[in-house]
Amino acid sequence: MSDVTEAPAAPPEGGGLRRAVVLMSASSFLVPVAGVLTQPVLARALGAVGRGEMTAAIVPAVLAGSVATLGLPDALTFLVAKNPRITRHALAWSMALSAVLGVICLVATWAVLPLLTGGDAALGRLMLLSMALTIPVLFVGAARGAAMGRQMWGAVAVESLISTSLRVIALVGLWVTGDLTPLIAVVVIFVVPTVAGVVYAPLLRRHPGSAAEPRGKVFAPLVTYGSRTWFGSVASMLVAKTDQVLMTPLSSVRDLGLYSVATAVTDVPILFGLAVAGALHGVNSRSSNPPQLAQATRITLLLGLLVSIALGATAPWWIVPLFGEGFEDAVVPTMLLFIAAVLYIPGPIAGAGLASSGRPGLRSIVFGCTFIVNVVVFVLLVPQFGVLGACWTAIVSGALQTCLMVGAASRVLEVPARSFVVPRRADVILIWREGRQLVAKALARMRPGRTGSSVD
Repeated sequence: MSDVTEAPAAPPEGGGLRRAVVLMSASSFLVPVAGVLTQPVLARALGAVGRGEMTAAIVPAVLAGSVATLGLPDALTFLVAKNPRITRHALAWSMALSAVLGVICLVATWAVLPLLTGGDAALGRLMLLSMALTIPVLFVGAARGAAMGRQMWGAVAVESLISTSLRVIALVGLWVTGDLTPLIAVVVIFVVPTVAGVVYAPLLRRHPGSAAEPRGKVFAPLVTYGSRTWFGSVASMLVAKTDQVLMTPLSSVRDLGLYSVATAVTDVPILFGLAVAGALHGVNSRSSNPPQLAQATRITLLLGLLVSIALGATAPWWIVPLFGEGFEDAVVPTMLLFIAAVLYIPGPIAGAGLASSGRPGLRSIVFGCTFIVNVVVFVLLVPQFGVLGACWTAIVSGALQTCLMVGAASRVLEVPARSFVVPRRADVILIWREGRQLVAKALARMRPGRTGSSVD
């Protein structure tokens, strides 16, 4: 790995933590916004049972996709940040490996299809289709990892904008025409991200000086780092999705539908935290700054808390009008999952600090421990308490992951644990100042007669 990490790095192409966090955070909000717009459409068009069937078809593909990445997107971010010259070669290896692993997952899914579907042939066909459409999405994920390593935050934000916009337009349009079915929804959900991946085409251009990079010095570091982070990536995805896989056999399809709606809403603070973690991983892989990482964790936690309180406290007044009468039982699960979201936020950001400092294996161990506890608690609570048991499981696993991840990051980065989770007065002042500046810039851009160069 040293051959890659010690190579001279080019200047950042998107540059700076502030720019990275702003673009990643802004684009991260597009996902829950799209969810707010499309979840009611899916709920009304498919009903609770149809919505549950769609989720049951998609979740195994998402889990298999996490397995097939082999941790390569994170490895690309880390290694390309250290040496942008290896971008094309590393990306080619990543896509080839992802394709092979994707096909293996497709075959494995076909082999266990009766177990996953309970003999439902139609659901089985949906699962196989989802699995096949996941393979090109893996290529986009690899390209995104490389773009983050190159500090191409604008391209990452544009990809998110295109993906969410096309998904909203397609699903709403199909609903209006009466053509939205579980099959069509699955196709839209997987094809749209593939189309949006065209924004990463510039990565295929030869980077200045890349011809001087020996090919033999790329594959080994890529696989080594990827394998160390792979287990953690899989475990993290399992924590997020296993509940949706096990919900139907342990409870009911209706509970799965309610849980899907609640998670779609509570993804707002979670996705924000993950966006900040992604930005920090890319920026700190180039130049480590533990105090900055701790401050970013505190600020993200504070913002996530404010958003969760605002949305959670008002949930009884907008869940039913937004999703329909059949989803009134999703109110309490939504409130509980907002608590889980707040507890979860510091974990992935502290984990990004571990990964960017060259300790992805330690992060993986924490994810693995969280997954084991998550499954045990889920199996114990859900058969008795249904969807509420799943929510309490999320609270337990979120708190556990944050405690372990912050503790590990504190030791490795030599930063007190409380510096990650206890907001300071300076953090509040910073949020207020940055917020005012963003509003001022937005208003300046909206002024009539303003030229493109009037605001820096």
